[in-house]
Amino acid sequence: MKTFSPILLLLALLLTGASSLTGCGSDSIYEQQAKLIEAQKKTDDATIQAYLTRNNISSSQYTRLPSGIYLVTVTDGPTTNPLIKAGQKVTTNYVGKFLDATNDGIVFDSSSDNRTPCGCFTFYNGGSNVIAGWNTATLQMRKGDRKLVLIPSYLAYGGATSGSIGPNTPLLFDMEILNVE
Repeated sequence: MKTFSPILLLLALLLTGASSLTGCGSDSIYEQQAKLIEAQKKTDDATIQAYLTRNNISSSQYTRLPSGIYLVTVTDGPTTNPLIKAGQKVTTNYVGKFLDATNDGIVFDSSSDNRTPCGCFTFYNGGSNVIAGWNTATLQMRKGDRKLVLIPSYLAYGGATSGSIGPNTPLLFDMEILNVE
């Protein structure tokens, strides 16, 4: 009777195990994660669309960015003011609210609560001290603009919890750009 070395036996087991993990009909963990992310994007978009419908905001009143962010113009700043660019210092007044049907309109954060003399908030566009949705949305804004910025969860806090914000929660920010440097 022929004996196999332990190394060859282990290699054979690994090869047959690996093929069963990637066999027909089963998705890899990465494919499963990608499907979950796509499903969440669709859920977020449906939640944002429902908010727009509940508030009688028609498609002519908003812009949907390729990222999935919706911008609803409240006030346009002068067109002579350039659009914000990455790296610029942006000062804003904002009110953050939930937009899902259950918590619609409940404020979770506001620049007036941060105890600064101006009641405003300053950040550098592209920096890590704000959610990705802010960096993306403000590139479409200029000094003097006031917009409702509806941000899908994957550009907000994703699957994480932050204060009263639960995982996978799309958010609304009523944002006014006060200054750009």
